Amino acid sequence: MPPRQDVPGTVTGARRALADAVRFVRGAGTAEALARVPGAPAGLARHLEFTHAALAVTGDDVRDVVDALAGLGGAVHDPGEAHVVRGRVEGCPRGVEVAVLPGPAADGHRLVFTATTDDDVLLRGVHATLLDAGLRPDGGDHDGDATSLRFRGPTDVELRLPGRRPALLTRHTGPPDRPQRAMLDLMTGAWRTRAVAAVAELGVADLLVDGPRTTADLAARTGALESRLHRLLAFLAALGVFHRDGDRWSLTDVGAMLRRDAEGSQRDLARIYGGLFYHSFTGLEHTVRAGGSAFEHVYGVRPFEHFAANPADARLFEGAMAAGTSFLDLVPRLLDLPERGTVVDVGGGDGRLLGAVLGAGPGLRGIVFDRPHVVAAGRRVLDELGCGDRAEVVAGDFFHDPVPAGADLYLLSRIMHDWADERCAVILRNVRAAMPRGAVLALVERPIREDRPSPLPLAFNVHMMVNTVEGGERTTEQHRDLLAANGLTLEDVRDLPLDMAVLVARATG
Repeated sequence: MPPRQDVPGTVTGARRALADAVRFVRGAGTAEALARVPGAPAGLARHLEFTHAALAVTGDDVRDVVDALAGLGGAVHDPGEAHVVRGRVEGCPRGVEVAVLPGPAADGHRLVFTATTDDDVLLRGVHATLLDAGLRPDGGDHDGDATSLRFRGPTDVELRLPGRRPALLTRHTGPPDRPQRAMLDLMTGAWRTRAVAAVAELGVADLLVDGPRTTADLAARTGALESRLHRLLAFLAALGVFHRDGDRWSLTDVGAMLRRDAEGSQRDLARIYGGLFYHSFTGLEHTVRAGGSAFEHVYGVRPFEHFAANPADARLFEGAMAAGTSFLDLVPRLLDLPERGTVVDVGGGDGRLLGAVLGAGPGLRGIVFDRPHVVAAGRRVLDELGCGDRAEVVAGDFFHDPVPAGADLYLLSRIMHDWADERCAVILRNVRAAMPRGAVLALVERPIREDRPSPLPLAFNVHMMVNTVEGGERTTEQHRDLLAANGLTLEDVRDLPLDMAVLVARATG
């Protein structure tokens, strides 16, 4: 036999993982184990019992795992054909389960809980609560007279229920055609995008403000063909955009977002995502293979060159970007605003964020710092918001010109995701040069949160790859490293709607 290699993934290399698991099982009750599951409420402990920790390791000789577990204080059962070693941990009622797998290095562990109730309503509630905590279904099965449901998350979980529960198992794992249905849903996403864009262009939501209308009425008012409009509305009603009552249609709270006058209206977003940016995504494969901007590959020019030559698209883009700023009014409450001092919004555009901050801090003064052709709009908006007497606009380029110095708080809202690290470092160095020691920088971005899996930041990461030259979203750790490399310490991440966040950093050194 070849000598055993002491590398991660082998039985010998997994001894530390086994020891950690035994130590945890010996010292942790149900409440302590649940605390390892982010988002799981402590109240679940009333209905669950933590029974064991399960691990997977790579190895050829199951006996080595038996010996290792026995040496750590486990009363070991002989493995069965599945090469699973189970053992009780000395001094407690819980145990450890180790799956010994051949092939490439195995990696994984999960906490196993057994339900202490057989009440169907309570069990459905426990299942729903774990999903609400952000865990994702990861398979399940019937094991004799019990049901096992597995969840994937920052901490993987297995939930074991008494009895055979086919309805709950199907709810957890999905119907037999779930993979095909899920893939079909992904592939037809473009149909949904274009359907929403079409009714946004037709202005259907605005026609339903005063109440339900028939298909014939809507067709006459929009200049559409009645039978075809009916098919479109029926599809969108199934998606929750409209409510259908026979041949009458009304708005849902989702569909109301397509009204022109809705607070936080997303009508222009629907039009640009289903139009200009819809077509730019046809260059996605090109940018993945060759790099560069898919937008430029499709349209022949960079985005802002296109907007300069196409005023109608430029107005649509401005409206779409305004739709994405409704959360800005929530930013001030997440900032530790001083009673008096100065706030500088670097790349502050039309001044709306600064206006919101000054509105929340009546003793503050502010500066919008942006390019010369932008600052005129900033002056107008600040006057409209009633804080023009406490604010000024300063023309400059944050890559080349000195940032106004000596302020207490600096803002960078949705700037970093437009640029590669090297360019962001220039911006941060220029801002840091203006900041006195202890001053605060607040970044408003959509970070990719490894502790909170969500497809939205990842989707926008691809969107930025397609529609900018060098932009993209960053993980929280990437933001932390970029800030640290430029004299700033990330102190906190404070949540905003739609997976946006305020990243609070302080000047150091």
